[in-house]
Amino acid sequence: MMRGFFLPARLPMLTSLRQGAASWLAKILFALLILSFAAWGVGDYLSPDVDDAVAMVGESEIGAEEFRRDYSRQFNAMRQRLGGNITPAIAAQLGLPEEVLQAAVRRRLVELEAARLGLAVGDGQVRRAIEEDPNFGGRLGGFDRVLFERVLLTNGLSEGEFVALLRRDIVRRQVDWSVGRPVQASRSMAEAIHRYRDESRRATMIRVPEDTALPADPGDGELRAWHEARRDDFMAPAYRSVTAIVLDPDRWLDRVEPAPAAVRDAYDARMHDFTVPATRRVRQVLFDGEEKAQEFMAQLATGSDMEAAARGAGSAVSDLGPVSRGQLPQAALADAVFSLDGEGLAGPVQTPLGWHVLAVDQVNEETVIPFEDVQEGLRREVAREIAVERLADLANDLDDQLAGGASFEDAAGALDLPLLTIAAVDASGRDRGGKQPEGLPAEPNFLPTAFSTPVGEDSLLGELGDGGYFVLRVESETPPDVRPFEEARPLVLAAWRAGRLDEVARAKADALAARLREGRTPASVAEGRRVEETGFFDRREMNPEIGLSREIVDAVFAADRSEVVVARTADGYAVAIVEDIQPPPYSEEAVETIRDQLSAQMAEDVRRQFHAALEDRFGVAIDRDLLAQFN
Repeated sequence: MMRGFFLPARLPMLTSLRQGAASWLAKILFALLILSFAAWGVGDYLSPDVDDAVAMVGESEIGAEEFRRDYSRQFNAMRQRLGGNITPAIAAQLGLPEEVLQAAVRRRLVELEAARLGLAVGDGQVRRAIEEDPNFGGRLGGFDRVLFERVLLTNGLSEGEFVALLRRDIVRRQVDWSVGRPVQASRSMAEAIHRYRDESRRATMIRVPEDTALPADPGDGELRAWHEARRDDFMAPAYRSVTAIVLDPDRWLDRVEPAPAAVRDAYDARMHDFTVPATRRVRQVLFDGEEKAQEFMAQLATGSDMEAAARGAGSAVSDLGPVSRGQLPQAALADAVFSLDGEGLAGPVQTPLGWHVLAVDQVNEETVIPFEDVQEGLRREVAREIAVERLADLANDLDDQLAGGASFEDAAGALDLPLLTIAAVDASGRDRGGKQPEGLPAEPNFLPTAFSTPVGEDSLLGELGDGGYFVLRVESETPPDVRPFEEARPLVLAAWRAGRLDEVARAKADALAARLREGRTPASVAEGRRVEETGFFDRREMNPEIGLSREIVDAVFAADRSEVVVARTADGYAVAIVEDIQPPPYSEEAVETIRDQLSAQMAEDVRRQFHAALEDRFGVAIDRDLLAQFN
C-alpha cells in the first residue's frame, strides 16, 4: 500500500469501509472506472500463472485463463449491446475471439516497447490521474479517499495493485499517443473520393427470379458425386464428450424454502419498488407575463372552456398527461398541482419558463401493490439468494474433494450432487443433431472451458455469471471431419436443389442479356417480365425489394454507359442496362467530412504499422488450436 501517496483518510474505520464496500454504488463506480482501461484490458495484470499460452509475445505469454477472462468480459459486453440472444457461436462468427486476442497482443507489445525505451510514469502523474477521476469524486467534488478505498476494497484490489495498473495504462497511452498523432489527408484525395462515392447512375432492369418448381431429385449416384466434389461444404465440427458438475442456483430452488418472515422482510425493504406514486392529469397554458395569466385565470373562473380561452388569448393548451410530483420540471409547479384536494385550477405559477396556468382533470392517489400479488416472485428471489450462499460453501467442499483425489463420481455422491453428462457438443453448443444438449449451461465460460481443457483432464472450478459454479472433465474428442454421405444426405440434396435452381435462373438471365447486347429493346425480350426504371441511385444504395441488391449495384457502377450487366438478386438474377451516369455536385461539407474520415483512417494505419513493426521486433506466436476452441 502506498500510504502517504494521497491526503490522509477522513474516516479510515474498517467497519465503515466493509459496510460501504457491499453497496451497488461502489460496484457501479468501479465498473465505470474500468471502462477507461477497456482499450487495453486488465486481464494481464490480474491473471494467474497457467501452463497453456494462447500466444507468446517475445518472452511474455498470454495465458489461457487470462484470455478466457478477457473473452468473457467482452462477450458479456457484446450481449449487453446486441441483446441476450448472442451465443458464443455468433460471437465467433463476428470474430470476437480473434479481436480479444489481438487486443491482448497489442497491449503486450506496447508494454514491451515501453520497457525497452525506459518509459516511466512519476508518482505525481499517477496521483493527478486519480485525484481528477470523477469516479472518485474528482474534478468537481474533490478527491474522496474513503470512496476510493471503498471501491478498491469492493473489487479486491489493494491501493498498490491499482496504482500499478493505472501506471501501466498511462505508459501505454503515452506510447499510443506518440504514434497516433493527428495525420491530415490531402484535399485532392478527399475530392476524388467524393466524386467516386457520390456519383449516381440510372438503369433499366429486368428481373429473372428463380423458378419455384423444384427439379426432379437425382439418384444417389449423382448426389454422392456432388458430395465428393464439395467435401468442404459438408464438414462436421469437432465434438467433445463432457462430464460436469454444475451448481446452478436456479436449479437449486427446489432445495430451498425461505422462511415466510424473510420474504415479508424483502417486501418491506423494497416497498418503494411496489409503490405506485400519486399522479394528476394536468393541462397547462404558458404566458410571458403575469397580467395575461391572471386575466386568463379570471376567464376560467367564469366557466370558460380552457381550449377556447387559450385560443382567444393567442396561446395553446399543452396536455401533460398523468404526471407524478417528481415528473414535473419545477418544484413550484409540483407544489401547486399537488396542493389541490381534487380536480381544479392552480396558478398562475412563475418558473424560468414563464407564467403557468394549470388545470388538474383527474386525481390518482398513491397505491401500494399488495404483498400477496408479489409474494411468489419475492419468495423465488429470496430462495435464490439463499441458494447462492449455500452453493458458495458447497463449491468449496467440492473443490476440496477433487483436490484430495476424489473422482467426479465420488465427489458428486459424497455431496449429493447430480452429474451432467453431455455425449457430444461442438464449440457452438450444438449436438450432432444440431440441437442444444439438455442441461448445457448458457454461461459463456462453460464451452470455452470444455474446449480448452485437455482430453482426459479436469478443469479448474469455474464460476457461472449468475452466481453458480461448475467443474468439468473432458472424456473424449471427435476431431472435425467430412460428414459421411448417409448422414449428410439431406444437406447434400438441399444444396443440389439450390444449385440447380440457380443454374437455370442464371442461364435465362444470360440468354436475355445476350439478346439485349444484340441491340434489341428491353420490352421486346422481356417475355412478359416487368421492365423497371430504377431512377438515379449511388453506390451506397440498396433496395432488395426492387432488385437493387449489392451485387447489381456493384455491377452497374463497374460498367460503362449502355453496357448490359447480369448480377444476383435476393430471389434470382437481374439484367440491367446502364442508361445514364451523373457526377455529383461539389459539396465543401462532404469533402471536409471525407477528409476527416481519411485522416482518422491514416492515423489508424500508422498505429497498425507500428504494431506490425513491434511484432517483427519481439515476435508473436499464436496457438491457433487453442484459440479455435473459442470459435
